[in-house]
Amino acid sequence: MSSNNPFKKLPEQGKGKGEPPKPKSKTEMVQAQVEEVQQIMHKNIESLVKNVDNLEVLQDKTESMRESAKQFKSGSTSLKRTMWWRNAKLQILIVIIVLVILLAILIPVIRMFTNK
Repeated sequence: MSSNNPFKKLPEQGKGKGEPPKPKSKTEMVQAQVEEVQQIMHKNIESLVKNVDNLEVLQDKTESMRESAKQFKSGSTSLKRTMWWRNAKLQILIVIIVLVILLAILIPVIRMFTNK
């Protein structure tokens, strides 16, 4: 192993000798980095949980919209059929009225020519 390995065990400093501990030993620096990484990981996990919650909400909304679209399609198809039949009945009625008017005009004219 190389001599600048940050994970090698360092002798404890300042214990029992009356010396004050040295500020920021390699172990303390590594521990600080580990704590920083842990904080970042916790933030990432919280963010992941929020994203999963948002995804579940979006899935629920998607399913609701899918159901609404099915209902809309069936309702619009039914309305289309109803309107088609209403239109067909109206056209038939118009044709019958036109025929009655034509007959009302043509019958007296035909009688007038046949009686001469």
